[in-house]
Amino acid sequence: MKFILTAIVLSIYFSLNSQGPIITGLNGNPALKNAQNINSKRQITDTIILPFIDDFTSTTVFPNTKYWVDKQVFINSTFPVSAPSFGVATFDNLNSKGAPYQPISGFTHNSCDSLTSNYINLKNYKNGLSYVNYKIADSIYLSFMYQTQGIGDPLDNSDSLVLKFKDSSGFWHTVWKVSGSSLKPFKQVLIPVLNPKYLSSKFQLRFINFGKSTGNMNQWHLDYIRMNAGRNRNDTLIRDVAINEVPLGPLSYYNSMPYDHFLAAPNYHTYSEHKVFLRNNNTDTPVNVQYAYQITNRYNQLVFNFPKTTSSRNIIKNSDSSEAFAKFSLDTLSGKNPYLNIRYEIFPQLNDYLPTDYNTITNNNIYTKRVSFGNQLAFDDGSAEGGYGLDYGSLPAGPGYAAIKFLASKNDTIRGISVFFNRSVADVSFKSFDIMVWKKISEPPATSDDNDIVLKSVNLATALYTDSINKFVDIVFDTAVPITSGEFYIGWKQSINFILNVGYDNNYKYLHTGGRNPNLFYNLSGYWESVNSTITGAPMMRPILGAPIPKPVTSIKAFERVIPELTIYPNPIESSGKLMLNYANLIVRTDIIDINGRVLKSIQSEDIREVDINGLTQGVYFIQVTDHLGNKITKKFIIN
Repeated sequence: MKFILTAIVLSIYFSLNSQGPIITGLNGNPALKNAQNINSKRQITDTIILPFIDDFTSTTVFPNTKYWVDKQVFINSTFPVSAPSFGVATFDNLNSKGAPYQPISGFTHNSCDSLTSNYINLKNYKNGLSYVNYKIADSIYLSFMYQTQGIGDPLDNSDSLVLKFKDSSGFWHTVWKVSGSSLKPFKQVLIPVLNPKYLSSKFQLRFINFGKSTGNMNQWHLDYIRMNAGRNRNDTLIRDVAINEVPLGPLSYYNSMPYDHFLAAPNYHTYSEHKVFLRNNNTDTPVNVQYAYQITNRYNQLVFNFPKTTSSRNIIKNSDSSEAFAKFSLDTLSGKNPYLNIRYEIFPQLNDYLPTDYNTITNNNIYTKRVSFGNQLAFDDGSAEGGYGLDYGSLPAGPGYAAIKFLASKNDTIRGISVFFNRSVADVSFKSFDIMVWKKISEPPATSDDNDIVLKSVNLATALYTDSINKFVDIVFDTAVPITSGEFYIGWKQSINFILNVGYDNNYKYLHTGGRNPNLFYNLSGYWESVNSTITGAPMMRPILGAPIPKPVTSIKAFERVIPELTIYPNPIESSGKLMLNYANLIVRTDIIDINGRVLKSIQSEDIREVDINGLTQGVYFIQVTDHLGNKITKKFIIN
């Protein structure tokens, strides 16, 4: 078997001779879609005074309005590899509405995401009670760090990241550009301000990525943007030690679970340690670091305190490190769905001047992690870095199954399945599938599925997408499914070859160590198989356990898609006229089709509202429009 870790472009489906689970790139990440749709028209909110820095630790999803005008990039800690600190700005190929910029003609390179600063005052600075004008001799430099790919999709050489400066006349000038590549470490770049036209009170900078415009693919990650006077081209040292990843633990197998299941086997579900990750960004010296953490409950009461005087260790220069702490008790919490906040803090003993010296608004030495107990068993952390689906390869169409194994620590009932469906360039609307619950499947090395025990099967007409941050949809069963303590499985069945594209948490590591996820199975040939060693993450599909689910919830009936009405006019139309289109969604493609089914004319663009029919003869024709969500609507029109 051959498994693929890749991003989907349409041609892949017809060229791969492989079968089994496939990992795809995120296309139309709902986290980004929500971020870009809410208050999408930002305004200049402030003027930045030198020095300034943004290491993107002050926000998630949205860039901080103190510094940035637009919000097309995705602020996160899950895509980068060995970042300078937690939080980066990720550039991809999604437009402001969360759809691929040009989902049909996706093989041409276009400008995609941008990150534009508020005004930066490069005109003058305050010296005592007076203002002094900046001069080129003041040696103003901008620096930043960037990484290609991360754990996302590798970039092509034709992809690029561009930096522009705006002068006092309002014109933008390209001052730096780099071509794409596969994964490389973060690299620092320094750009001097050399043109007097940039010495304006309304100076701005803008980063733009150029790519194939096919979705959340070909990622760039930007971090540690800082600007100040009195610098030079050798000012590359970063005197900073920072927490640079989401801390690990304290649960062993799940990121979240019902508390009564935890209490049924607390030792089994508590990992032997929990861990904070950090990076010494100093390239010339090791740094001694002390560590501390505090745990508070949902009532903000202190549960445990680990003071900084308890531990101290040297971190070698320019390297990542971690500090492990002994496990702590989680079985004394109160409330139905309790949670804990763990506040980790590191205390570098020297060479930790940045980003403080640049007027930072946050402290990258502090990270607070929430440990939640709810009504779901969740391997994933709620953040998707890809999609998960079945690829038949050269196999004939027929029943295909994907299953995820869970462990119930007590007898319970399954009330439904919570799923994050990832948007894909490939249209899977109205391709039905069955949500499945098994008590048992014939795991390998068994060669027959005769012993499979199905507890529930629910047919769905299509996947359902939501427009909020990594939003799951709850598929609520009409009747509860009783389960006994022990193993059970959830997943889906499909009858034809298509990529369902369930969200995929690429950061998940089985038992925090990594390697092949042993809880994933598939069946395309009449018997179950384990996934390949390259499939290490977790599909974002969770069983909902316990009491009945209170309304409002998304029920199975919500999977019926509502397509807006398309109106065309004038109809009939003269042969030299233009056909006008009235439609609620963005129209990204139109096809003019004759009565024999031949496509006579196609248009692909960002939003089509009129079609020139010049050159067509009298007769009956059809126009088919495709919107940014993949809906297709056909209308008949007549040319007089």
